[in-house]
Amino acid sequence: MKRTLALAAAALAANAYAAATIATTPAIPSYGERVGMEVQGANVMVFLPGTRYVRSGNNITVEYEYIGSSFGPFGPMFGEPKVDLGELAPGNYQVTARLVDMDHPESAGQTVTTNVPVVPPQDWGLYAVPRAPLASDRVQLVVRSAAYFDPASLHATVSGNTMRVDFSYRASAPTGSTPPAGLTSFASIDVGRLAPGAYHAEGWGRPDTGGDAQRYFTLDFTVGGESNVVEYYNVQLDHYFMAAGGDEIDLVDGGGQGDWRRTGQSFHAWLRQQDAPPGAQPVCRFYARGPNSHFYTGDAAECAGLRALEQAQRASAEASGTPFLGWGYEGIAFWALVPVNGQCSTGVRPVWRNYNDRASEDDSNHRFTVDPQQHVAMQGWIDEGPVFCSPP
Repeated sequence: MKRTLALAAAALAANAYAAATIATTPAIPSYGERVGMEVQGANVMVFLPGTRYVRSGNNITVEYEYIGSSFGPFGPMFGEPKVDLGELAPGNYQVTARLVDMDHPESAGQTVTTNVPVVPPQDWGLYAVPRAPLASDRVQLVVRSAAYFDPASLHATVSGNTMRVDFSYRASAPTGSTPPAGLTSFASIDVGRLAPGAYHAEGWGRPDTGGDAQRYFTLDFTVGGESNVVEYYNVQLDHYFMAAGGDEIDLVDGGGQGDWRRTGQSFHAWLRQQDAPPGAQPVCRFYARGPNSHFYTGDAAECAGLRALEQAQRASAEASGTPFLGWGYEGIAFWALVPVNGQCSTGVRPVWRNYNDRASEDDSNHRFTVDPQQHVAMQGWIDEGPVFCSPP
């Protein structure tokens, strides 16, 4: 899309972003609340499809691309996006907004940074983050203690559907008193991605004065059968990609497949057929080396047609001694509800597919989005309509 934009923008004044601030929704997030972020007070028009973010520990950087012009009118490609960061474990986060001039993408860009505190639960206990995990979510357990403890002492063991979190606390330092250096009243630990089902967790504390650990907290929670299908964007390729399985999400988040950044967009599907409701269809996934792009379809005829085309093209490539660069079948990516006669049923949301129409340049790419604002913003891409239906 960006390659076809004709921008006649004036340069942004050096101080145009000086008054900008970062606002979160809610203003002070608490445990269990999804965190939304947006930039306010910036004298720029943000290119909606290019918004992305990356997270490293408690540091989150959201990147925006803008047109440095005060002249309009501007189409639906530009606006003020709110980025969904999801649920965050209690603690302090440094959130940075970085704006990059679309006319000068090589420049360092302008930034504004703020601290975002996520308030822990008020009551002592053991808590899961997210509060209601899905099958693809990385789960953390939060200890909220009545006595200050060493966060480095947190240790988790998982055995089947049972897990235990151990920690060492300062017996002489109840919460409410001045916290000793290096100690805290709450901290979280990662217990990985969990299969759908019911889980039992326990929190065991050992006093620093010695003695046996005691069980102070218990938590029973359920991991749902649905999965988040997570969207990514690569600014160098101007391509979109989505991942559903936990291993691939971890790989992409860690940079193992290149500079892919989360967009904050996602929808729900199912990784396993046994978790999916009746009527859910297998979604075929294809990859083409030529455009370096993936394609997904829940339409059985479309999947069969591409597989037949692959077979013919592979045979032709082999006969001519040239590499096969077309759409190769990679298997079933996930299971999803699909529209009937182009419509999703009541209670589920359409997932639209847009196509960049760059087959002649060997640069085909598709975007799948549940967000109406982002869907409309894909100007210049072909609207292929709803192809999946996502539970809320």
